[in-house]
Amino acid sequence: MLNYDPVSTLRHYPIAMSRFGLNPHGECLYRIVFAPSRRYLVVGQWPDGSECAHWIVKHKNVGDSWIMEKWITAEEFHPPGKEDWDANMLSLGPWPSRGEYELCHVFPPHATPVDSNIEKLISWIEAGKGITLQENMNYHRQQDEAERDANRKLAEDLIRNRLPAFGSRPFAARGGTRGTKTAKILKTAEELGLPTAPGPYTKPNPPQLAA
Repeated sequence: MLNYDPVSTLRHYPIAMSRFGLNPHGECLYRIVFAPSRRYLVVGQWPDGSECAHWIVKHKNVGDSWIMEKWITAEEFHPPGKEDWDANMLSLGPWPSRGEYELCHVFPPHATPVDSNIEKLISWIEAGKGITLQENMNYHRQQDEAERDANRKLAEDLIRNRLPAFGSRPFAARGGTRGTKTAKILKTAEELGLPTAPGPYTKPNPPQLAA
């Protein structure tokens, strides 16, 4: 898709964003665009065998949603710098000397940005300026792990509450055990007429009727 123009083809939401600041090139620091119209250049070999450049949708995972992007400098976009870019990243096109816009918010599907409090969203983003991308990723990873642990414990508790008294082990099985509880003894050996010491078994005498 080489006829794509990252300026004229990009679909902006019709709302004034200049009030939130401009970058050194006179462009808005923040912009709201339609995700499917946001593309980036990729150079390489394609499944049909051709070797050329294509404009690829940048945020495929968000679907047909409106998104908000924030402008960052080229160095913020790729900290190692132009030399490293030219050596390893040319498949993504030329060094972004004018900076780049990065995703900072996805608006809910089937909703318009005007339904959201954009001023508050941007104030939250600005308040988090001191947090690096790695710190943000680590935070969200920790939150995900904590949520998974909580869900796992909840599932284990639910399963444990539904187990029989002897746990998951069978009540009686060859070579197995009956669990951790001991069955109550109803009769002693003497009461049952069984021998209690080594020797021949003697059948107990029947009870004598009173004279």
